[in-house]
Amino acid sequence: MAGLNPAQRAAVEHGEGPMLVLAGAGSGKTRVITERIARLVRAGVRPDRLLGVTFTNKAAAEMVERLAPMVGVDVAQQLWLSTFHSFGVRFLREESAALGYGSRYVIFDQGDAMGLLREILRREVGADLKLDTSAILTRISLYKNAFLAPEDVPESDFEYDAIAREAYPHYQDALRSMHAVDFDDLVSEPVRVLRRDAAIRTRWSARFEHLLVDEFQDTNKSQLELVRLLTNDARNVCVVGDDDQSIYSWRGAEVGNILDFERYYPGAKIVKLEENYRSHRQILDVANAAIAQSRGKRHGKTLRAVRGDGEPVCLARVPDAEAQAKLVVREIRRLLKDGARRGDMAVLYRSNLTARVLEEELRVGDIPYRVYGGSQVFDKKEVKDAIAYLRAVVNPRDELSLRRIVNYPARGVGSTSIKRIGEFARERRIPFGEAITRASEIEGVAQSALRGLHQLGEALADARRQLEGGAGPSDVATRLFQSAGLVAELGAEAGPVGQRRLANLDFLGRSLKRFEERQRSTSLATFLTQISIDSPTEEIEAGDRVTLSSLHSSKGLEFGTVFFLGLVEGQLPHSRSLDPKVTEALPTDVEEERRLFYVGVTRARDRLYLVVPAQRTTRGRVVPLVPSRFLEGMPQDAYVEYRHEGEEAMSHDEVAAMTEALLARLSGGS
Repeated sequence: MAGLNPAQRAAVEHGEGPMLVLAGAGSGKTRVITERIARLVRAGVRPDRLLGVTFTNKAAAEMVERLAPMVGVDVAQQLWLSTFHSFGVRFLREESAALGYGSRYVIFDQGDAMGLLREILRREVGADLKLDTSAILTRISLYKNAFLAPEDVPESDFEYDAIAREAYPHYQDALRSMHAVDFDDLVSEPVRVLRRDAAIRTRWSARFEHLLVDEFQDTNKSQLELVRLLTNDARNVCVVGDDDQSIYSWRGAEVGNILDFERYYPGAKIVKLEENYRSHRQILDVANAAIAQSRGKRHGKTLRAVRGDGEPVCLARVPDAEAQAKLVVREIRRLLKDGARRGDMAVLYRSNLTARVLEEELRVGDIPYRVYGGSQVFDKKEVKDAIAYLRAVVNPRDELSLRRIVNYPARGVGSTSIKRIGEFARERRIPFGEAITRASEIEGVAQSALRGLHQLGEALADARRQLEGGAGPSDVATRLFQSAGLVAELGAEAGPVGQRRLANLDFLGRSLKRFEERQRSTSLATFLTQISIDSPTEEIEAGDRVTLSSLHSSKGLEFGTVFFLGLVEGQLPHSRSLDPKVTEALPTDVEEERRLFYVGVTRARDRLYLVVPAQRTTRGRVVPLVPSRFLEGMPQDAYVEYRHEGEEAMSHDEVAAMTEALLARLSGGS
């Protein structure tokens, strides 16, 4: 534990009883968590009796990697380090009888849940499909996490509330009929089981001597309840987080969980980590000044810069979005000349719309970039189609997947035939998949549809037989995609688009192969469960690239240089937080927007640019913009102002380099 500061050491060495570690940005919380786990193991706590929960599987894997040299690889792999949702999967697998589905059930990701809800809105509710489906699904998610049964949801005159209330019971019935759970169920269902079954609750709470929860400010009601139900009489619960970085209320996170921790765990020890090892003093002065003006309840703390003084923050006032983009490109070029790396630079913004003008300027300036947190391979249509085939193999009751693939690629099964199959299933109260196998009994299903359904059924049944015969899932998937016509369908699409889609399908196959090799598992169901809760991502393109990211996606990252764009009223704070007439279930308030500003500022280590455009043009009309209220109160010695004075002429070498890059692109060089 050499090198720990006094507050860090106090958190690591704390013995029995509950503890709240308030870890400011850049304060070394990951080191504190890993050092504490290592100390507990060395003190004799069995690794399988220690549960650590964080919010991404990547973070959990990195924690295991850090712990391996401290406690040994074998010991590190015995620790229960996972996300809440991964824990829920493991719990429901062990307690499948209590769930009522048996061991074979499917997990719907956000896209699957949206597709199911759209079908319910169309078929059962008769709602206007132009409504924001995600806003309705968010309401249902909040109902679940508040443990509201459909009959307990209060009535409302607001259109979205009323529609969500009507759709909720149909949505739940559809999940049950398909033996499916959605993302929220992975936490709320274990809570329900633990609440109603005292024997199961006693068994699970006795299983863990110590609980550690990272990013506690991001927990919702059901996650807090899960932690409380797993707590035994020793109350060895350590939670780590920062209420000043609570920015996810729109997906159910409740900052009150960390603010009221002492109410849930009376007598809890509180440790504040305020030494910041990331940013220079001027950057922290801006962050501290903004968060100190918060009007909401918060744990008071002030970040102190271990690194001391650095460059003043640049407050740049520019005419418009185009000038904003040009400023970024110009400063990137200047910094590159001074030896900075593109890969250590980031551009942050509240709305993805802000990036459009910027991306064009970066392309013109031949500055490579990547968009962080954008669309991933597993979000692509062709990959989701292929996954639907695999899920239909594993779970014949998965109506959502069957509906997706029943006529893709086209096999003569039209919308009328699909509608009649659905009606047949509902009338007889049988699964949609069983209705497909009995399609010849259904009046009005065309002969061409019957042939197509037979071909589909044979392809799926053959894949099941191969799996039961011991064939590897990756080999089965490859043959299935061929026999079902997916490969031919994508291959028929000429040009780069078709090639890219085939490459995405190949990426799925490689991910499945890697899963078999790394996990030493031949369970296709396990692979599908894993990608539902944490989809693999594409390898980040090699090279030195500027990162573009929304503020929400940037949390947890850090960069040498940060350009923070669009700091005006209506963008940050966002107009949603200022207007009660919104279509979102839980609009963020102004104080959460302030915390979002704080998160953005504290991503920067060495240089920070705060950019304020003066106006925007909307439908040909120039609209003046007001600087963000979060810029008020910045210490005078923390920043310098930059005012736009026209474009600086490019040097001969810069013009030549841009011309050469443009010619290379035109000739197919990139």
